[in-house]
Amino acid sequence: MKRVVAVLVLGLLALGVQGGLALALPRSLCPDLGFLVVLAIGLHWQQVTAGLFVASALGFAADLLSSSIFGAHALLRVVAFAITALARSQMDLRGGVAFALFAGGITVLYALCLLVLTRLSVGAEDGFPWWEFSGAFPHALVNGLLAPFVSTWVVRVCDRLEGEANRPSLEIDPGRAVT
Repeated sequence: MKRVVAVLVLGLLALGVQGGLALALPRSLCPDLGFLVVLAIGLHWQQVTAGLFVASALGFAADLLSSSIFGAHALLRVVAFAITALARSQMDLRGGVAFALFAGGITVLYALCLLVLTRLSVGAEDGFPWWEFSGAFPHALVNGLLAPFVSTWVVRVCDRLEGEANRPSLEIDPGRAVT
């Protein structure tokens, strides 16, 4: 439980940093740090239920902070977590280059799905807006470059918490009490 809360706080902190970066960088060059945290837990966590909870919570937080339809980021982050967890069992994504390529590819897929969900909810019938999707490729490049670093960051925080949990506790022997 401690690890879930810590990673949830890390993800919310990442969303705050992302919001600050969004003020200084163009939209296509701003990394999606909350999404990268979701990919990192999909890569490293074995507890599917806890991962789905964190992914959906970070998705709803992104929904609150963005101007997209409510629930779209939550749905897509849960799907991204599931795809990452499934891909981890089929491929070796622990290397930095492999995970960077995977993160870049899934970022493009995420952007495409978000655009389709938005277009379906608005009911636009004027064709696919390629000009809106063209920003996904620089965004995928930035996410791909940062994915190994965010993954390492999440793993180190989780390892530190597990290290504290595995320390032997202080045992008090009541028979040796000083009177």
